[in-house]
Amino acid sequence: MPLPRPYRPRPWTPLTDAEWSILKLYIENTGPGRPLRDPRGRLDAIFRICLTNIPWRHVGTDHGPTATIARCFRRWAHDGLWSTLLKQSARRRAPRPLRALRPWLAAIFRRCHRILGLQAVILARRLHVSRALPGPSWYFPDPDLSESIADIQQDALTRPDDPDLPEILALCRRLLGWLGRRRPVPRYLVPVG
Repeated sequence: MPLPRPYRPRPWTPLTDAEWSILKLYIENTGPGRPLRDPRGRLDAIFRICLTNIPWRHVGTDHGPTATIARCFRRWAHDGLWSTLLKQSARRRAPRPLRALRPWLAAIFRRCHRILGLQAVILARRLHVSRALPGPSWYFPDPDLSESIADIQQDALTRPDDPDLPEILALCRRLLGWLGRRRPVPRYLVPVG
């Protein structure tokens, strides 16, 4: 059996016309207000910044002040643009240009997980896009597993005469305690790009 290929992140390059033609469909309807002057340039700047671990304030771009780009990034995160793009890129029949952007979208999603909170972790886990998590998956809560353990507990409590009931409940309690105690992700485990 051949070994899996090591992951090599796609380096940043400006968006191709095919990639932009797909992405602009999602960006055009991002809410009320004045339309962006150069949405393609703004998106290029966001991709360029998010493919590094450099803070926003330390990166210079040709597409405007980084504070403006960061505000646009946060606004699009709250509007659900990054979640929608990650969902669309994870589809089995996603267009080829959108599939090519999947590593970049995962990097963007890693950047916005603090804005979106637990919903971002849940979405990345359910889509099986582990690169969208800001670290190894075992460092983040797994709500689906917690729900499964709670269901096992409820099922066990419906059979009070089961001789294994105390062991099952003790195991579920230990598992839920383990799932609730997560350590912070060490910096060396945070993926880049």
